[in-house]
Amino acid sequence: MAGRTVQISGIILKKEPSGELFFRLYLLSPTLGNVMAMLRRPKRNSKFPIPDLFDQTEMVLEQKEDSTFGFVKELKIVKQRRGLAKSFIALELACELANMLLKNTPKDTEVESTYQLLERGLEAWEKRLNPEAVYFKCLFLFARDEGYPIKYDWFEKLSHHDRIEVASILNTPSAELALNPKVVRKWNDQLKHYVQHYTDILL
Repeated sequence: MAGRTVQISGIILKKEPSGELFFRLYLLSPTLGNVMAMLRRPKRNSKFPIPDLFDQTEMVLEQKEDSTFGFVKELKIVKQRRGLAKSFIALELACELANMLLKNTPKDTEVESTYQLLERGLEAWEKRLNPEAVYFKCLFLFARDEGYPIKYDWFEKLSHHDRIEVASILNTPSAELALNPKVVRKWNDQLKHYVQHYTDILL
C-alpha cells in the first residue's frame, strides 16, 4: 500500500533507541494527539537535526493510510527547552507529566487544550519557580478537561482550610506562591491518589 506524506508539529514526549539504525520518537501534536515517528540515526558529520526531550518540532512523515505512525523525512527544531535540565525536580515532574500524556491519549475535542497545557507547564518548569505547584495545576486541569468532576467530587469535600490551600496553588502565579514546597508535595500526593482511585487516568 502506498504511503502518504504528512506535515505535523509537536513536542517530543519521549525518545528511545530502536535497534542500531533508528530512534523512536513519541510526540504530542496539537492537531493529531499522540504520534510515534521513526527517525533514522544520521551519519557522522551529518547536519540532520536530532531532537531532544521536550523540543518543539516540525516534521514531514511518510505514513501508511489510517496510521499515526510514520518515518521522518524532514525535521526542524522550532524550540529547545534546555532550561529544564537545570532543575532535577522540574525535569522529573515534566517527565512524569509526559509519561501520563503518553498513557492517556487526549480526546479528539481536547487535543489542542492538552497541548497548550503541556506548553504552559514546560514554560513554567523552565523558570524553575515552584515546580511542584506547576505539576499540581497541570494534573488538576488535565483531569478536569477529561470530564471528571474533580472540583465537586474532590475539592468541595475538603475542609475549609484545605480548600484555601488548594485554591491558592491553583489561582496564584507560581512565581508568587508562598506555600512551603512540602505542603504542595502533600497535595500532589493526595491529588494523585484521587486520580488513581476515582478516574480512569493512568499515572
